[in-house]
Amino acid sequence: MGQMHQMQLTYLATEDRLLFRVNTKARQEFRFWMTRRYTAILWHTLTQLLANQPMTPEAPLSAPPADPLVEATKQEIKHQEVVAQADFKTQYQESAYLPLGEAPLLLFGVGLKPAPDGQPLLCMHPEQGQGIEIVLNEQILHSLCKLILDTSTKAEWGLNLVFIPGTGPAPEGPKGLN
Repeated sequence: MGQMHQMQLTYLATEDRLLFRVNTKARQEFRFWMTRRYTAILWHTLTQLLANQPMTPEAPLSAPPADPLVEATKQEIKHQEVVAQADFKTQYQESAYLPLGEAPLLLFGVGLKPAPDGQPLLCMHPEQGQGIEIVLNEQILHSLCKLILDTSTKAEWGLNLVFIPGTGPAPEGPKGLN
């Protein structure tokens, strides 16, 4: 995948899945489905990165937080600062060039590895075939977290998406069920 230009995450009720679309500066578009389970695993992967991994190659790895509540508050403040600088108002620009095909692929595997410059590389792949790998600078990481938070809330999946595990409210069940 070339240099990322935009990403979009949309909930489709008829599929009960999230549609993740990424386009590049070269006008390529990649489309993927995310299930509830995959979204939870992806969220866990991203929050582990936020909690333990510095976002600059020269920064040393940080020690585990002494007080999870303090660390969660710091992460939330940092998240709000970074997200405030992102552009969520520009409309997503669709592309007709779809290297992996028009139909979205169902994501299955998620992982992290270092990019050549030392930044984290998010690897998202279907069970078979090609996926995408995205360099996670601070802006992309926090923007992706915001998209996941907003879209999974719209989906009413009842995921307990917090920045530091064990610091948030108890997960909710689906709306309308007792």
